[in-house]
Amino acid sequence: MKHSLKALAILATMAATSAIAAPYSQNENFYVGGSGDLTWPRNADMGGGGNVAVGYRFNDVRVEGEIGYHAADNLHYITYMGNVYYDFNQFTKTHSGWRIVPYVGAGIGDAALHLGRNGSVSNTFHHNTDTFAYQGMAGVTLVSDSMPRVDWTLGYRYLNTDEDEIQASNIQAGVRYHF
Repeated sequence: MKHSLKALAILATMAATSAIAAPYSQNENFYVGGSGDLTWPRNADMGGGGNVAVGYRFNDVRVEGEIGYHAADNLHYITYMGNVYYDFNQFTKTHSGWRIVPYVGAGIGDAALHLGRNGSVSNTFHHNTDTFAYQGMAGVTLVSDSMPRVDWTLGYRYLNTDEDEIQASNIQAGVRYHF
């Protein structure tokens, strides 16, 4: 329940910000997105996960609320993040019907961590914690002239927590749909 309230708070903040800004900007600035990734947490083997997001685009700046789940070895965690991105639209290429837009971003929020395997007799170490999390992101967005409402993304994300329980590098691929 605690995590649901955090997610709801992030999404409500995004919705309020978007509602205030909507009359001042172009159409198709709201978006929903999802991504899948490979993750390398410190002290764990490679794993994977994914994120879903709801956001709003203000020209070169995007703000979003995001929920993610990642797992590797004996660790899994759920993140609730508020993110801000800057899109370098001035570097957009348009030669082959595709625009390539580099981006950078940062986010803050919460991570619900679980260390240890459930149901394992040999592994009695279990640790659950809820902690402040922050992340930095960089990558490229690809937009086809034939599908201007769809953004394809490829990027890198580094996630850390205030207690250094997680230090994870992620390579991700995703899609956003603007409406």
